[in-house]
Amino acid sequence: MKRLVIDTETTGLSPRHNRTLTVGMLLVDVEKEFFNILDSNHIFIRHNKGKVSSSAMKVNKINIEEHNKTAIEEDEACEEINQFIDKNILHDTTLLGHNFHFDKGFLNALFDKVGVIPKLHDSHEDTMRIWRGLKRDGRVPFELRSTLGTVANYFNIDYRKAHDALADCNITAKVYWEMLKICN
Repeated sequence: MKRLVIDTETTGLSPRHNRTLTVGMLLVDVEKEFFNILDSNHIFIRHNKGKVSSSAMKVNKINIEEHNKTAIEEDEACEEINQFIDKNILHDTTLLGHNFHFDKGFLNALFDKVGVIPKLHDSHEDTMRIWRGLKRDGRVPFELRSTLGTVANYFNIDYRKAHDALADCNITAKVYWEMLKICN
C-alpha cells in the first residue's frame, strides 16, 4: 500500500504565529513483508519575516540566513507540493506522519496564507497514535514515551539525522513498517 509520509520543520510551535521552513515528502510502498521508497522531495521555504523561536532553531539546526540562500517562496512551495501529488497520482493516497496534527496544522496555514488549495488527501495515519494503541494493548512497553526518537530507538532505527524534514519522513516510514509487523 502506498503512503505519503510528510514532515515539516518550523520556526516554532504555533501554525498561527510561526512559519513552515521545510517540508519533507516521502512516497513509500509498504506492507508487513516489504518496504520500498518510490519518490521523495525536500522543499526549503524562504523565511522573510515573522516570529522565530530560538529553541525551534536549536532543535532543527536551521540557520535562517543559510537556509534562505536556497529556499523558495511560500507560493512556490505550495505549488511544488501539489506538483508532487499530481506527478505521483497521490490524490487518494493516505498521508502518514508522527504527531501528524502538528505538521498538518502548519501545512494548512501555509496553503491558506498563499491562497492555494492543497491536493493532499484528507485521510491520514499517525504513528504516534498507533504507538499509543500498541502501548495500551501491551504489545510494546507502556512506560515508553511516544516521541519519534523513543519509538525509533525501540525498533533500532537510526535517529541521528532527526529534525530534518526528509530524514524524519524516512524514520517515520521505517517506524510504520515495524509497527505493521506487530499489528497483525
